[in-house]
Amino acid sequence: MKLYIRYSYNFKEHHLKEILSARDDVDLVDNVESAEVILGGISREEFKRAKNLKWIQATGAGVDGLLFQELIESDVILTNASGVHPIPIAEHTFALILAITRGLIKSFEGKSKRAWLHNEVFIDELYGKTIGIIGYGRIGQGIARLAKGFGMRVIGLKRDTNKDVEVKPDILLGKDSLDTLLKESDVVVIIVPLTRETYHLIGERELKLMKSTSILINVARGKVVDENALIKALKEKWILGAGLDVFETEPLPPESELWNLDNVVITPHIAGLNPYYTERLLEIFIKNLKAYPDVSKMVNVVDKRLGY
Repeated sequence: MKLYIRYSYNFKEHHLKEILSARDDVDLVDNVESAEVILGGISREEFKRAKNLKWIQATGAGVDGLLFQELIESDVILTNASGVHPIPIAEHTFALILAITRGLIKSFEGKSKRAWLHNEVFIDELYGKTIGIIGYGRIGQGIARLAKGFGMRVIGLKRDTNKDVEVKPDILLGKDSLDTLLKESDVVVIIVPLTRETYHLIGERELKLMKSTSILINVARGKVVDENALIKALKEKWILGAGLDVFETEPLPPESELWNLDNVVITPHIAGLNPYYTERLLEIFIKNLKAYPDVSKMVNVVDKRLGY
């Protein structure tokens, strides 16, 4: 089996040894043209040249960048790295929420100005409030676990409500009940993949359904939210604030109005980063490598037409 690895994650020698010891027929190659298996991404042009390709193991949970038509229509297996991110993204989500509810935006402004802004800081509590999680998969449930620790009521929104969930929400809604979640939640967290269905899932209509005291958190993909509508909502105070790790254009352009809004927390697409990424990714890949080509025993197999 010819395996091509993109060295995006700085694999060390011991990582490569783990891969090579997973099965005795692995042969590392240095080009996509001869590869049967790729660990990492691939461009559309590379895919057209990769005539021997049978399986791609993506290094992220989101695979929207790989879903060009040629791959969707092919028999190539696509697996993602779902399972790497629940802990860091859940923690980052609450960092964004708490930055707003505990007055950190104004406090950091005061620090930069050497100003004691005691009477200007907005403070609120999470205890007893409702968090609505749009996308109640592994990461969504990781967020719910922390939310319960804060004493919050949890509403989860999931495409398939018949699938068992490990962290039980107070209410589990189907995908057609988004409006209910938006109306009831004090904090709305977006953690869905970017697909044709989820592009601009949150627009002007949806933002107007939210409470004027609510917070929107996006740790999924920037294009799930209509950014122009969000800027309008934040400027006109339809909602209290937003915590954003992802944007429609990345890096966020210097001219974006989001930079100047005092009710927005911005981080540069870092929610999923963690010091254990490589080890968690390899655990998934090696499990799949041992099972391949039996797709029924592989984990995180993507439905290429659904996009996740």
